[in-house]
Amino acid sequence: MAKPLKVKKISPEDRPETAAKRILRTRIKEFYSYWPDPDRRPTLEQLHNLRISGKRLRYSAESLRELYPDRLALMIDLLKRSQDILGEIQDCVTQRRMIEAYLARMRRRAPQDDQINTLENILSEYERRQSTLFAQFQETWRGMTMDEFRESLKAMASRVKKTKRAPTPENRERREPVLHMLGPAESFSVDQTGDEARAEAVVNVDDGHV
Repeated sequence: MAKPLKVKKISPEDRPETAAKRILRTRIKEFYSYWPDPDRRPTLEQLHNLRISGKRLRYSAESLRELYPDRLALMIDLLKRSQDILGEIQDCVTQRRMIEAYLARMRRRAPQDDQINTLENILSEYERRQSTLFAQFQETWRGMTMDEFRESLKAMASRVKKTKRAPTPENRERREPVLHMLGPAESFSVDQTGDEARAEAVVNVDDGHV
């Protein structure tokens, strides 16, 4: 599985809206990097990486949605729908591999076994199901890779609500939220571990957590 793109240029002095835009724009760039041409059939590895990068983008959007006036509802819903289809495709791939391995053993050990024909029919059904799901997703992906749509996603990521500025040293009594990075014992992770765990996109604010 490919590693996620690193979110660059995030510092403790960044305002929440600045950090949020950089996080989401990086995740959008990563999302589109695995299958850039929808008219060329992707490998199973490309589809798998697309599904995982979509999870990173979705989980980052869900973690940062409070910073957006529309709560990124359209982006999150679209990602959920595409992940559902990609997840079903991955299930078909996994089941086919298991059945194919079992069939290979049975053909060697008991080539006349009646179960072989049954398993071959089940395997064919998974193949048809995977083909149908792929065709369905490919049409969706064609729309999602259009320049206009990609620009609309970037625009969504840029429409962040402005937060209050940090207090100046001369005006400490009027304390306002200050963006700061989490300490070494904690983490400021946007799922940069590369695994399939839920992405973290945490912005720590003095008077609460976003």
